[in-house]
This record gives sequence, structure tokens and C-alpha cells, in this order.
Amino acid sequence: MATNPHSGRRDFLKTAAVGAAGAMGLGALKFDRAAAQSTTGSVWVNGMAINPAIDNKRVICCHDPKMLTSTPANTSFTTTNAAVDAAVVAANLDEMAMQLAQKTTATEAWSTIFRIASGKAWSAARVAMKTNGIGGTTTNRPKWAIYKKLCDVLINLGVQPANIILYDACDNAATYYDTYVSLTDSTMIRAAKTSVRAAGMGGFANANLTNATGISVAADLLSGAVDILVNVAACKSHNGTGGHFNYGSCTLCMKNHLGTFTDATKAQHSDNLHVGNSATVPPPAPLALFEINKHTAVLGGNPVRQQLCIVDALLSNGASGPGGAWDNRTDRLVMGTFAPIVDYCAAKNILLNATLMSVSPIQALGQTNAATILPMFLTNFGYTTTDPDWLEYQAGSEPAITGTGGSGGSTGSGGSTGSSGGGGTTSSKGGSTSAGGTKASGGSTASNGGSTASSGGSSAATTAAGGTPDNGGTTSNGGNTGVAGAMATSAPSETGGSPATGGTSAQASTSASPTGGSTGTPATLGAANKSGSGGCDVAGSGRATRWGAMAALGAVVAAKLRRLVGDDDKSS
Repeated sequence: MATNPHSGRRDFLKTAAVGAAGAMGLGALKFDRAAAQSTTGSVWVNGMAINPAIDNKRVICCHDPKMLTSTPANTSFTTTNAAVDAAVVAANLDEMAMQLAQKTTATEAWSTIFRIASGKAWSAARVAMKTNGIGGTTTNRPKWAIYKKLCDVLINLGVQPANIILYDACDNAATYYDTYVSLTDSTMIRAAKTSVRAAGMGGFANANLTNATGISVAADLLSGAVDILVNVAACKSHNGTGGHFNYGSCTLCMKNHLGTFTDATKAQHSDNLHVGNSATVPPPAPLALFEINKHTAVLGGNPVRQQLCIVDALLSNGASGPGGAWDNRTDRLVMGTFAPIVDYCAAKNILLNATLMSVSPIQALGQTNAATILPMFLTNFGYTTTDPDWLEYQAGSEPAITGTGGSGGSTGSGGSTGSSGGGGTTSSKGGSTSAGGTKASGGSTASNGGSTASSGGSSAATTAAGGTPDNGGTTSNGGNTGVAGAMATSAPSETGGSPATGGTSAQASTSASPTGGSTGTPATLGAANKSGSGGCDVAGSGRATRWGAMAALGAVVAAKLRRLVGDDDKSS
């Protein structure tokens, strides 16, 4: 699939702003268009990366019949859960996490997926896991083993079991998961649970929606009291309002949040969030559904709150609707970071797959309307139907993990992010920044005074702080070093300074070696340096002085920010 088109110039502005502020002693100048919006309502901006190390478009599907020890004898919640092999589910979730994060170990993968604010202790982090409580005792809902594994992962990171809560604000999560939950028993789901709707989530708060009225949301999500949101949905069809299949014929991760946003005065869901009872073919777009999945309660926070979406497709239901029982054994789990793309892929590849759903397929009208509504899952978030990167594999024959970039941060104009390997080599995983390197987003500050990418980074540097270049570094064409203690900026060449030993221009998507730079194309920003030169002039003068360089860089950054704030930046 194509790489995310929204990295590059905008990411350069963010990086340059932070670097300039730090150099001038002003503290970190933070500019984030998504975070700068209102604390209520939509915070989604097309191209926004849920996790900079993982492409929004990447969705992993594991097919493994061994996750069920047998086909359940009936559709009761107890019977279906008794048939699940929790150890196999846990092992598959580890492998899926590695495929999603492109890491060779489960520990690295989960540490990449789950993040909390810088400086916050894991022991103080709060996690909310969305369950699915609607329906009766035979409703198809996520299996206990999935929540158990996720809780084990989070507890290993340092989260306290009491700070993890299973919730469903439109129903009572404890009704179905009560016998599977314990704060102290490691063989069970180590988490708390909501007793009455949103009672364990701070109650309800006004959601302030544009496309629906009278809607409330779990207050702790809106306030930011919850650090990490995990969305686990069952693989179910949805016949829509009045049987018109209004929601892409599915109820997966996005529609699961109709148990996060609801009417506080009702015992169950809010009718106002559902598309009106329209018999038109195709039905109207589910705008309220899209709006709540762009909302700050879901996508707010830094890092973004909803960090993982899973569809439990061990058992799926095609014809029975959202409150119905499973009617097809599909033996699959689906994982991604971005709910709209996870849902689109799961619906297209599982629910609408006539081979997998042969027992009770979605009705003909559902198939027809899904063809119109499902693409809206993508277009309403700035994607197209060619964007999703669906990777399905049979357990035991996982594809090799190759270096793929992350959405919104994988590739810059001067280089790509390295992988966490010392010595400047790219690991087989790829997509994350190397130890000591910096992420390439059109250029970033190099270490040790050189314009080189340090120990494994392949970024093109736009500024360098003092000193002489590292021996063996990859000299960037986006800015070179000045004399010790000075700051050099991108400008015409300078005859002073000493050259980098063995260093040549960094090629995009190539990591630097510790003993010699790798050749490649110049960075797009800054003027080329002369062969053998180490410093660069500021506005054609001699070597950069500390304050002259700062002033020149400040002017460049200010101009870029003015254009961005004024919406003159057309790069995304």
C-alpha cells in the first residue's frame, strides 16, 4: 500500500519548532494542530497518526482453528467461552502485536502499541477496555481470554489491576464478565468492571455532538482521566434502523462506541445516535457514528487515547443482527490501531465473505448497502478504498517481519526512521527510531554537533548544535556544523570546519553506519555543502555565531509556523 502522504513538510515544522525553542532556551515549543483544537468535540485531522510508529492503515488478521478447542455446543456466553483456549489466544495476540508493530519480540511490540504521557508512571496510568454488553445471554460478544491477555500485558508494563476497568456505558459489563474477573487471580481477567453503566467511569458528561442531540459520554474519557482506551468488539452484522442496514451492515469497533456515547437517562443505547428510519437505498451516511469516532473522548490525549482495536471473529454472526447469537465459526482475530480501517477490513474480508459466512450470510439488502456505506468508513477519515493494508495469515506460517514505516512519521524528505538497533543498522522490523537517531521528517537536529544522523538514524539534519561532525557520520545536505558552540543553519556553503571522516550524504530510507556514511540523495531542505567543508555560512557571512544562527533559524521557523497557522500549508 502507499505510504502515508501526510508526513514530511508538516512534520518538519513540528520538529524544527521544538529544536529551535530548545536551542534558544525557551523550552519545548509544542505545536500540534489536532491537540490545539477544542477539548470537546472532534479532534480528528486527516492524516493524523494514532501511533507514529504504526501505520494507521495496517490491519492484522490471524486465522487459527486451535483458538477454539471445539465448536461450542450452543450459543450461551458460558459455553462459547468454555471452548476458548486462552493460551493459544494469548500466543496469537503476541504474534499479531509483533506483526502490527513490526517488532521481533512481543515485549517490544506491546511497548510500542501502548504508551502513556512522558513523565507519567505506569503505576499511575488508567486503562479502559470497551466490552459489549447489549443483548441477552446468547448474544455474540468478545471472549474473556482476549481481555485476560490484554490485562496481563498492561500489568507487565506496570499498570495496576485496579486501574484497568471493563466498561459498557449503555449496559452493565459485569452481567456477563463478572465470573471471569479478579484483581488478584492471574488465571482470570485482572481488572475492575463497571457495575452500573458508566458508574465506574466517572458517570456521564455532555458529549456536545453536531449530528445528534442529548448524547452523553463516559466522563472519565472526556476529561482525560483515562490514559489508554482499548476497543474490543465482536464480529457481528447489523441490520440497521428499521432493517435497512444503515451502518455498513456491521457492528464492530466504531459502533461499539454506541456503548461509550449514549443517553444517560436511558437504560440502554440512544436512538439519536442511530441513522433515521430511512427506507432509501442506499441509506443516509451514518454521520453521528463517524463523529463520535473522531471525538476527543476517543482520539484525544497525548498520546492518543484509543491505542488498540480488536475484532473477535472466533465466532461471527451474519443474519441475526447486533443482539443475536453467533451463527458462523470463523476462527479469526483482527487487530489494528485505527477503528475505521479495522472495521472496513473486517467487514469486507469476514462478514461479507460468502465462503466464511456460508451458514447464515448477511441478507442481500445488507450486501447492497454495504457496498455504498463501507467506503464511507474510509472517505470520512481522508482515506480511500485502496489504502487499507490487510495482512491475513494462518497461525504457524506468519510472514517475515520486514521494515515498514509508521503512519505520520515513517518517512521524511531526507530519510526514514531507523529501527532500534545500535551501530546504525536497520533492524528487520523497521519503522521505529534507532537508538541515538532521530526520526526523519524533513530534517531534525543531529547529535554531537554534526549534521550527521547519530548511531542508526538516517534523518537529514536541518540544524546542528555546535562542535565538529562525528567521524563516520552521514553528513546531511540539509545543514552542517559550525564551530564548537555555534549553531549552523541551512545556507550556502562554508569553507571552514573539518569534514566528516567517511561521511557522505544520507540517502532516504537508509541508516548510517558508525564508520562511514551511506551514499544517497541530498535532503530536500538546505543548500549543499562543499566537499571537505564542515561548517556553513549564515546568510553568506563567515562562520555562524551563536546568536546570529539562532536569529536566522528563528526567522525560518516563524515563517513556516505563520504559513501553517494561516492554513497556507497545502501539504496535507
